[in-house]
Amino acid sequence: MGIFEKEWTLNFTQCYPNGQLKYSELNNILQITGSDHSESLGFGYKKMIAVDQSWVLSRMLIEIDALPKYTQTIKVRTWLQDFTGTRAIRNFELLLDDQVLITASSLWVVFNIKSRRADIFALSTDHMEFYRDRTATKKPVDKIDGNVEFNLMTEYKVKLSDLDIVYHANNVKYMEWCFDAMDPKTILDGSMKRLEMNFLKELNYGDEVSVQEFNDETYCIQKDGKTHFLMQIKK
Repeated sequence: MGIFEKEWTLNFTQCYPNGQLKYSELNNILQITGSDHSESLGFGYKKMIAVDQSWVLSRMLIEIDALPKYTQTIKVRTWLQDFTGTRAIRNFELLLDDQVLITASSLWVVFNIKSRRADIFALSTDHMEFYRDRTATKKPVDKIDGNVEFNLMTEYKVKLSDLDIVYHANNVKYMEWCFDAMDPKTILDGSMKRLEMNFLKELNYGDEVSVQEFNDETYCIQKDGKTHFLMQIKK
């Protein structure tokens, strides 16, 4: 099962008041589809937690032609492009009626849940199929330049509802904190065509962070002056 597909019918909790799929829910849907693919291949959460490992998202690039809407049934297609032993590139296509609306590329790192550091993958990949020539996005997922003068938007304290199963703030929450600090009009007009994210350091329950922006395009989340997350938006 080298290429995996999953259908989603969008419900009201996943959509903005204008009926369009939330950007954070889009990210969530992509990642859950990738997780389901990993489970089917034998290196999902349960298999990896048994060897004290987990997948963590390092970078994500999403290119958007159009956002699907409430009640529409979409299909997400995903495949692994490459794997180095510590990192994997996973690509995505989101389709509506066989038309590709959204593409994405992501970089995942093998994470040791005891040392809280990157690790060498402990499970076998002999059965894996990689599509090294099959890209999804126009540009590769890359590093964002965070060396700019950011301005404070808001401050936030990590809550229990932000945590996921490996006891750190889920990466989708980082997006939500940034979007919640923006002018809603800039989100609801559906003009965002590219979202690029770098997940640099984990955050935990009770951490106090600041959400900052530069030029209404680059956003960051910092703790104690250190950057934990970067997001760049292109319209």
